[in-house]
Amino acid sequence: MSARPSAAVVARAAEPAGLPGAAVLERGLEEAARLPADAIARIAIPAAVAPAAALWRLPGDAVLWEARDAEVAIAGVGVTAAASAGGAARFGDVAASGATVLARAVTIGDGPAPRLLGGFAFAPRGAAPANAWAGFGDAWFALPRWTYERRGQAAWLVLAIAPTEAREVRDARDARERARLHAELAAAVAALAEPLAVPRARAEATMDLPRERWTDAIEDIRGKIALGQCRKVVAARARKVELATPVDVAAVLAELGRRHPECTRFGVRRGSAAFVGATPERLIRRRGDEVDSEALAGSIARPPRATSSDDQALAQALLDSAKDRGEHDLVVRAIEQGLGPWCRELAMPAEPAVRTLRHVLHLHTPVHGRLFAPRHVLALAAALHPTPAVGGTPTASALAWIATHEPAARGWYAAPVGWFDATGDGELAVAIRSGLIDGATATLHAGAGIVRDSDAAAEWAETEVKLRALSGALGLEASTP
Repeated sequence: MSARPSAAVVARAAEPAGLPGAAVLERGLEEAARLPADAIARIAIPAAVAPAAALWRLPGDAVLWEARDAEVAIAGVGVTAAASAGGAARFGDVAASGATVLARAVTIGDGPAPRLLGGFAFAPRGAAPANAWAGFGDAWFALPRWTYERRGQAAWLVLAIAPTEAREVRDARDARERARLHAELAAAVAALAEPLAVPRARAEATMDLPRERWTDAIEDIRGKIALGQCRKVVAARARKVELATPVDVAAVLAELGRRHPECTRFGVRRGSAAFVGATPERLIRRRGDEVDSEALAGSIARPPRATSSDDQALAQALLDSAKDRGEHDLVVRAIEQGLGPWCRELAMPAEPAVRTLRHVLHLHTPVHGRLFAPRHVLALAAALHPTPAVGGTPTASALAWIATHEPAARGWYAAPVGWFDATGDGELAVAIRSGLIDGATATLHAGAGIVRDSDAAAEWAETEVKLRALSGALGLEASTP
């Protein structure tokens, strides 16, 4: 179903003389009108290079993906078609329904191939109707009505439209429908051209997990580990902040990019709520028969204004930590077990390296494989999620603890987010360093892996550091470099 701007939006964005892309749009509409009724026409219009997040100024459900390697940036607003699912089979169900959507898509012009963008809840029924994640569901991927995609110095605005709508515009006896489409294009062009301000939020009230409850939870996990019931559980906490004014989410996404260019930025907006973050952790990427994943577990805080010698000392301390090495190895082995059955080759270094980020250093092991046969990226994601980096091990006992002990619903926190295309290629990241923003309310999430030697105070401090990724982008820590 199409999501169109209101009459007020159209009135404000009346077609200017010489609207960029107007002629391409007109030619595309003529071609779209000739397509079969069940097709989805994607009219690709060359566009200026701009921050992808700026498109989020437009109203409607929205998605965003900005790869950490700067290979591609995609933002979408409005929904022409979507794939959603619930329950334990959600990965396969979304892959199947998404394939049906993508098979209908026909790109008009020299533009990027279609892909669906979205994500999953951490666990089925993780977005129950009664909680803040109500609009997200267990799984949701969208083919946006308007997509902005940038690759290097090339960029496009793509309108996804039903042939019936294109015929209505072509055959209309008055100019209102044509003016509406031109106004949508004008609004998108204007949104991309307007600079994004640096966020400066101010907290009115903050609700957080009491320290004593955190300590009790960590000790409970350590007790279960001592009894042999589990080896690791990732405990998460949520900090709810009431702000003085509603958040400009587009500006926050852009600020995440400025502050964390080495991370993948993502966003999913359903209704008034937006889930956004800058994650350092790739779950899975598939390109043909090649797949890439990574283990990112074991961490140490990086102080503000750290020097290169500071980073070297911290990296060595992390490499020398038996606790962190053991925690990291659990993730490496889980990825190996998850991908191994699908791969004729699977390679990874024998020893981890250290990845240095703005606020933290992580132990890091890249994993590269070659598939025996084509396998949808969502099938590979299902084989991996949740890794011990965000759930724990054994998986069943860790998830049982999370479901019964964490006071706030995880929703989509620490779950796979990303994209896939008609071939089954795609990439999904682990949605950490993230939070849910709804008007003037922001809920920030962070977690820490708890193992036998964990200390509650140290793990609390680790989550405090991880919360800085989003709180800094909101402007709540304007003095933090």
